[in-house]
Amino acid sequence: MSIVSRRTYVLSPAWATDERVLLAAIAALAILVRFVAIGSNLSNDDGYSYLVGSAPSVGAFLKQLAASENTPPLFYLLLTPLPIDHPTWLRMPAAIPGVLEVIALYFALRRPLGARVALIAALGVAVAPLLVTYANLARGFMLEDLALVVALLAILRLAAEDARAAWWWVYFVAGVVAIYTEYDAAICLVAMAATALWLGKPDRRRLAPVGSLSLLTIVPWIPEIVRAQNQVNVTKIAPAFPAPSLHSLRDLAVTLALGENGGTNSAAGRWLEFICIVALGGATAIVLRRGWAARSPGARYAIVLIAGTGTLTLIGHAIAPAVGLEVFDQRYLTILIPLAAALGAAALVAAGRRSLIVAVAVVLVAAGLVDTAKRYHHEWEPSLASVRAAALALHPKTVLTNNPVVIYYLRPLRPVLDRPFNLGPGLAQSCARPCLIIDDSRVFGGPVRQVSGTRTTIGPFVLTLEP
Repeated sequence: MSIVSRRTYVLSPAWATDERVLLAAIAALAILVRFVAIGSNLSNDDGYSYLVGSAPSVGAFLKQLAASENTPPLFYLLLTPLPIDHPTWLRMPAAIPGVLEVIALYFALRRPLGARVALIAALGVAVAPLLVTYANLARGFMLEDLALVVALLAILRLAAEDARAAWWWVYFVAGVVAIYTEYDAAICLVAMAATALWLGKPDRRRLAPVGSLSLLTIVPWIPEIVRAQNQVNVTKIAPAFPAPSLHSLRDLAVTLALGENGGTNSAAGRWLEFICIVALGGATAIVLRRGWAARSPGARYAIVLIAGTGTLTLIGHAIAPAVGLEVFDQRYLTILIPLAAALGAAALVAAGRRSLIVAVAVVLVAAGLVDTAKRYHHEWEPSLASVRAAALALHPKTVLTNNPVVIYYLRPLRPVLDRPFNLGPGLAQSCARPCLIIDDSRVFGGPVRQVSGTRTTIGPFVLTLEP
């Protein structure tokens, strides 16, 4: 049973009193900020996703996935039927789930916590800087988050007395999608299930086996996991993230809250931001404890489930490096953003100040619009137009590169990925002449090829022609 009436008067005039109109407006803002720069220049991550998604056969797909990625196949499978020769389509399987996550969070919170909480949390997720950034990256993080939010929705519905059996299937499928998108989703799924089992809802006799079965579906994929591990330091390097510490926790919190650069490069500024985030989290916990203690059992259950899931997920990622799993990084912890948005929205409503709710909503909308304006026609990666023009003018028979983005933009020349991450001797000595080598100096290790051809530097790219 909802703790608020079906109509929620958050804003005026009259057209804004219908929560469906507000949800549509929030979704529109989420679309706007995510799609305004979706066609921007590709990054290395985008390029590697293109290599896998454009593979011409199942065998080539699996080979390239093992050679360049440490992730499951689902996101890349979604790329295979799309016209990914355009950046927009390459990023579509990330952008669409990024928008749907906003809507899924609303429906997860609407019933147990009310429309105001659901709308404010959805608005927070719609404009969250890091989620917007990753919605424009051809990676599976937003698809994983969407699946995890749907799993949360399913558990909240199953915990209700009038739950339908179909929600068990939703919970199971969401778990499978999450685990086949990113392996680290298992940590959040276990955290969610453990919290629900501790709370005693939904039925423990069904929750444990259904949750376990969704995780066990990854077992048939284990041979490919082993195959991918065998390629580490051969065609790719293992990810290396800072070990869990107060310093890395600071950077993690600041990045999740404020985006990749955290709003400042100053160490003192980031510590101040971290202190503010911790203080805000503490205040949120106090308000939630006081403001929701007398609410309905369903509301208290939702608050504890969300808080427990977030806490155990963070702890799980922090201890994972002890067993060799490098997942203590913001890209693997983006699910904390919608969970924190839900708790923050619940605390805001519990404070009981309508003017404060309106002020927060206005600030969030303004932040989304400012981010949209900043992203419009903005580029974060260098253009390869000059590199492409120079390469075409040289009429090479073979093109080698250590950057998959070069393969994407120079497709007419059929470049070959050579010495990725600058590993191995490479093909420079045996490639058909004239051989053009296009190395990106930003790639791990830098362009260290021992070649004697004519060199040209265009931005971070070094072009070497072996006649």
